[in-house]
Amino acid sequence: VEMAQDKSSLERFQREARAASSLNHPGICTVFEIDEHEGQHFIAMELLRGMDLADRLREAKRLELPEVTELVSQVGDALAAADRAGIVHRDIKPQNLFAVDDSPRRTWKVLDFGVSKMRELTSQLTQGAIIGTPSYMSPEQARGLDVDHRSDVFSLGVIAYRCLTGRPAFTGPDSVITVYNVVHLQPARPLDLAPHLGEDVERVLALVLAKDRERRFSSSTMFAAALIDAGRARLDSRMRA
Repeated sequence: VEMAQDKSSLERFQREARAASSLNHPGICTVFEIDEHEGQHFIAMELLRGMDLADRLREAKRLELPEVTELVSQVGDALAAADRAGIVHRDIKPQNLFAVDDSPRRTWKVLDFGVSKMRELTSQLTQGAIIGTPSYMSPEQARGLDVDHRSDVFSLGVIAYRCLTGRPAFTGPDSVITVYNVVHLQPARPLDLAPHLGEDVERVLALVLAKDRERRFSSSTMFAAALIDAGRARLDSRMRA
């Protein structure tokens, strides 16, 4: 009821509904129905059983590279599908990645397109505001600039860094300092935190966390492929350079 009376909240709800319902991908939580009943708006979505990545990281300080490459590969494919539909998620974080365990193979699904932005629309609803989770947003997002798929790629890179090193890439005593760090500071070298990862994995993380999006991986699937190659000591020589 409160949301229905708050125009901005209702607009966000409707944006999430439109964004999610337009996507049909096994890595994205399915929306079955969007409707209103007696003045209350609702979204009916598939029931998921398992745990989100935040819960998984509370179980284990660090995840092994094969598990992380599987996560990045599946989530990267889902984000690529969103990109093809003209949608940027803008809030990729552990709480929005859900591991479904009631299947033969663990499946990662992306949740909550509530702050997503469709590229073909104007940004009137956000009006340049910083929307997202400070520790996982891209530098351009933290600066309130327009974003594209490469912003989601950066956020996925921050998640991979957190999973592999056991430490957040960017943090601070408050959101303002965290946002400053995202824009201006480099995270600790992965090999200083987890020497077993190897130089190629460190190189891939450096590329995906580039402050300048023109120097970053241009797609989530490219990042996933590079991380897999790095784990097999087969990273392209141009990326090493």
